[in-house]
Amino acid sequence: MRITFLGDIMCEPPVLAGAKQPDGSYNFDYVFAHVKPLLEEADYVVANLETPLAGEEALYSQTFLAFNAPDAYADAVKEAGIDLLATSNNHTFDRGYAGMERTIRVLDEKKIPHHGSFLPGTERPEAHYATIGDTTVAVIAYTYATNYGGSGGNYLAKGEYEGTVNLLRPQELGTYLPGVPTGNTWFDNATKKYLSADIRGKIKRFFGVWSNDPRADDLLLEEQTAPYVEQFQADIRKAREKADIVLFYPHMGGQFSHRVGKFSDYITQKAMEAGADAVIASHSHVVQQLCWNGQTLCAYSLGNFNMTPDSGVAVVEHRTGYGLALHLHISDQKIAQVTFSIVANLWDGKGISGCPVDVLHGRLSAGKRKKLEEDVRYVYKVVTGKELDEDVIRHEYTL
Repeated sequence: MRITFLGDIMCEPPVLAGAKQPDGSYNFDYVFAHVKPLLEEADYVVANLETPLAGEEALYSQTFLAFNAPDAYADAVKEAGIDLLATSNNHTFDRGYAGMERTIRVLDEKKIPHHGSFLPGTERPEAHYATIGDTTVAVIAYTYATNYGGSGGNYLAKGEYEGTVNLLRPQELGTYLPGVPTGNTWFDNATKKYLSADIRGKIKRFFGVWSNDPRADDLLLEEQTAPYVEQFQADIRKAREKADIVLFYPHMGGQFSHRVGKFSDYITQKAMEAGADAVIASHSHVVQQLCWNGQTLCAYSLGNFNMTPDSGVAVVEHRTGYGLALHLHISDQKIAQVTFSIVANLWDGKGISGCPVDVLHGRLSAGKRKKLEEDVRYVYKVVTGKELDEDVIRHEYTL
């Protein structure tokens, strides 16, 4: 049996533009067209839906910082063969409470299972359970924070919304850390009223200046975090009683940083203590280390599935245009082997899609193939800590 996890599934403006049809409708099948054969090799596929489905009246994605996708995005996800979506991430409240609730209703209507955020007044399940063959698998989704709401306002999971999002720490701590550079310069301060963050970033990059800074993931306040740790550990232990394999799926990590921060390391350790078989994280928008820690698989960041490769808000020097499709090979109700495929975030002039590097390599000119091979070596070394000299372009790599 094979379970595949994908990196962050995005709906930035170029993704939206690529799906727009002449009649004004949207079709996102192109986003997954290149990777669909790879997903068909899996018995179960999990991904992080990093956008609400808040409806057209809430305005679809207008910027690179706050998202909203048409319902057709969910249709494409289902058609691609994705079986489960995480809905707890920093974009959960990008269109407020109403956007979060509508997302859940749309997924329910389309019969797409999900975990991580919940309708107010409903019971919060500790995990999503799936029985595949003779093996029961539990997936538990959490997020380190939310952005409060790209449409304005502080959307906190309080009052009637208490418990509607699985959180790893208090939302009030914010999404970024005090004292960490934000990429702002005198140029940003002088032009932010007139130019978008994406355009400012591309201009700085043209002049040889980093468009953004890697984020530190080192804000570890154990006392404030303790109640949240107790909750997800209780979820893992409860799931452990019901499932053969427990997979913890947190949204956390320093954005654009390859380094595993103190907070991510702490959360991973606590999940391991509670009995998780694997901790598989996303959010950093670049890949991070993939390793075994004792008997627990630790994937600190799967990177992106379809983020704009040359986005002005990204640290492209760290290969934001790549992510992993992580494959767990299950035998005798245990994780027996781990492999991964490297997925390029492909800009084809119309939109952004995910494309396995072996598929992409065969379509490129000699010069572009060389650049792809250099990028793959870079990604592989970050993920495994090892050099990749021969057979650079593969369908799968073994951990």
